Amino acid sequence: MRRIVPVLYLLLLVPALALAEARLISAVGEVSVLRHGVDTKVPVGEPITGAFVLRTGSGGETQLRLADGTLLTLLPGSEIALDADPGAAIELTAGGLDVMPAKGYRTVRHGRYSLRTNGLLKLRVCARDCSEPPGLYGRPLAGETIVEYAGGRVVVRNRPFHAGTDGRRPVTLAREPALFADPQRLQRAELAKARLADELRMGMTAFKDGNYDKAREHLERVSQQSPSEHIVSYTLGLIALDAKDNAGALRHFQQYSQAAPEAARERGVNQMITLLLSNQLEQEVRQAMLLERSLSSEPPEPNTIAVQPFTNRSDPAYGVLAKGIAAMVITDLSKVPGLKVLERQMVQRLMDEIRLGESGVVDQDSQVRAGRLMRAEKVIVGGFGVE
Repeated sequence: MRRIVPVLYLLLLVPALALAEARLISAVGEVSVLRHGVDTKVPVGEPITGAFVLRTGSGGETQLRLADGTLLTLLPGSEIALDADPGAAIELTAGGLDVMPAKGYRTVRHGRYSLRTNGLLKLRVCARDCSEPPGLYGRPLAGETIVEYAGGRVVVRNRPFHAGTDGRRPVTLAREPALFADPQRLQRAELAKARLADELRMGMTAFKDGNYDKAREHLERVSQQSPSEHIVSYTLGLIALDAKDNAGALRHFQQYSQAAPEAARERGVNQMITLLLSNQLEQEVRQAMLLERSLSSEPPEPNTIAVQPFTNRSDPAYGVLAKGIAAMVITDLSKVPGLKVLERQMVQRLMDEIRLGESGVVDQDSQVRAGRLMRAEKVIVGGFGVE
């Protein structure tokens, strides 16, 4: 049995503390963000970090996307609080809240109850001027909801439920409470949907007519209001490609490939992504080589690390392990919070470019030089032998 013996694997890191981040996707009417006791106006699309309270007035409504992809919808007259910890529970204080986690479970707390859901969950707080008995009402429309109370927990699926103000076991309901009905909201949603469809139609028509500037204006508005319209990302990618905006084309094509993988394969988008990435890396590497003197004198970016291919110190037949071991190290390091691991392809391209102008031998000086060019704070170099 042959054994792989690593020669070097040394790293000293201090992980950074991650803060919660959220973005307003849409805001209608009176919407305010309270931070440090002060009401702040936050434009749609700008990030909100740290702890904050989000409120809607009697005619306000807003959608919020959290850092983990969870989508929150606040109805008029609602209030929620989010902690600085990205994984902390969402505190529902008043009004109505729709929760749709992107993956896994997300926790919402109200009074004496804690609710964990992995699907779309609608919550309504019944207080004053409510025709139903007071308390919290929930309606899971997808997945399951685990409601924890003082005496235990109950799992609810596809049934409305009521959690009273006394903290006792929630009860499932035979009918959906009237407070889930909102004719005005449905009318607004239908109107917004019609306007969005018109915007999309005008954008696609302009694209077919070759009026790319006009098409981009319409399609970018559609993208902001409805990220689920996948064809928009593809079309914006084609427009960016025509304008020789390779970075923009890459961003849009990657979004499209992630959202609609089957369609992306049929349209050959993945091949375009590979080509754009290769061109981007080549440009970045050549620019770094041209600016080597100035880059070498600049301080490294904090919490960055580059992992070089390991050196094979045994039979050349095992040379393929050089990149494999580095890839395993990169995978593990990528899980460290606050640490930015530089792309393996970028590291390899720099090493290839350095070897082209030198002896072709991968020595430690070349590896350190590549790390400086990437402004990496730390560089992992190592070797292995097979006995």
